[in-house]
Amino acid sequence: MKTILIIAQREITRLRSRFRGSSRPVVALALVGVSLVAYLTFRQGAMRGRGLYRVGLPPAADLAIQDSRFATIAIPLPTGRSLLEAGALDAYVDTAAARIIHRQDDRSLYAANALKLYLEKQELARLEQEYHPDAAFPLRVQVNHFPVDPQAEAEEILIPSLMTPPLPFAQVVTISLYLLPVFFVSVFFTSGLMDEKIDRRITVLMSAPVTPFQIIAGKMLPYIGFALLSVVGLTLILQGSVLLALAIFLPVILFIFSIYLMVPLVYRTFKDTTFISMLATTIITSYLVFPAMFSGLNDLSHISPLTLAVKMYRDEPFTLKEYLTSTASMYLVFAFATYIGTRILNEEYLTRFRPLYRKVSDAIYLALDRSRPHLSILLLSACLIPIVYMIQLVTLAVSLNLPIRLAIGALLIASVLIEEVAKSVGIVTLIENGDATRGREILPLSFLSALGFLVGEKLLLYVSVSIVSETMLSAALFNVGMLWIPLLAHIIFTTMVCLLTHWWGIRRYLYALLIGSAVHVVYNLFVLGVIG
Repeated sequence: MKTILIIAQREITRLRSRFRGSSRPVVALALVGVSLVAYLTFRQGAMRGRGLYRVGLPPAADLAIQDSRFATIAIPLPTGRSLLEAGALDAYVDTAAARIIHRQDDRSLYAANALKLYLEKQELARLEQEYHPDAAFPLRVQVNHFPVDPQAEAEEILIPSLMTPPLPFAQVVTISLYLLPVFFVSVFFTSGLMDEKIDRRITVLMSAPVTPFQIIAGKMLPYIGFALLSVVGLTLILQGSVLLALAIFLPVILFIFSIYLMVPLVYRTFKDTTFISMLATTIITSYLVFPAMFSGLNDLSHISPLTLAVKMYRDEPFTLKEYLTSTASMYLVFAFATYIGTRILNEEYLTRFRPLYRKVSDAIYLALDRSRPHLSILLLSACLIPIVYMIQLVTLAVSLNLPIRLAIGALLIASVLIEEVAKSVGIVTLIENGDATRGREILPLSFLSALGFLVGEKLLLYVSVSIVSETMLSAALFNVGMLWIPLLAHIIFTTMVCLLTHWWGIRRYLYALLIGSAVHVVYNLFVLGVIG
């Protein structure tokens, strides 16, 4: 740990040297701007203002208003009318007559309507607690509320199954501000690592008595610390729970840094690194923000931790399985990326200029333990599951917005291709480097790859909520059902891809992949009942 802290201190010193002179005020101004935007968004409606409306209640009223927007005062009706007319109150609740008394100006009307909506929400919450939701379908609820307009009807019939909850746009906009400081510091982490790689200073560091893990952890630690401090600061500004916010955004920070760690290790030039970094920022932002927009509308929104942050600021609870659904894959991707980083952090790999697919192939080959290829293939297939899982959940979420006939084909093809790549890439790498040269060597490797993939898939599904088993398409994507049938299917598809690659040569891997994927798609269509 001491070595990691020394490297972290060296990284902080190097970072401070980049912000001398006129750059420091610019950075400080940017951070203040982010905080100001967060605060203004908070005040404008993402989170409710405290004591925004002043409401009078009868002294003996059996009515509790626990919304922070309303500052209540217990006063008799005559006094309440006088204060209302004088502008000291924005509304008065006459419980005896079941009405809300208000003025005709905008502020009083806003207060009365906001109070009406709040009381309706509280009544629906009471009904939800007192009556089982499955008692009747479709459920019809008769709501008697205080009318804002004395001439309006005081009774309303609601059918919750036909109601659409409002989109949490304001909350998501505010919560998205948490990502800005993370991306800000991750850029300096990537550029700093790229600087040292090009100038070969990292080669000098690797020659010291330190391990690759200590180098990566020491360089990453200060930036992760800055990102966590920004989470604490924004949470204090927005008056949220600091511990809960850290639990939600820690996996997000680790996930972002896992991607920004791999970019400078794989690419050699600043031009390529900048392009890929911007692309990664766009993809990550889309993955995190868009699902959260459907919080409360669709359980698939739980693929993003920002959905949990929306619930936090709505004072809505979430379960451990919902937390794991949003964050487990991110923790695992970070662990896997860190391990790969320690394997490829050597001078030969860092300085070699090769196409991207060759660099990825070299990274996989370095990650494998050639003295124990069977165990390595088993673990590699299982470790790739979080990446496959995240891609499949995104494609599943997108497909739900398309007509079912159009969605099935594109969804299954995309999901099957990524699955077959994950299961075969390790074996194909061994074939290419001469570590698996005979068919009888490929067969056990294919079995272990299929086994590792299935076990990893089932374990990840076990810690997830039931969102991946509630749609027809997910039954095929995630092989919901008996274990031995999916295992046998995985073995057949993986063996087909790897043997064809062995027979035809590595240059025809793509053709072998397409043939194996086509058979896999036919199997999934059979599972769905589309054919057969």
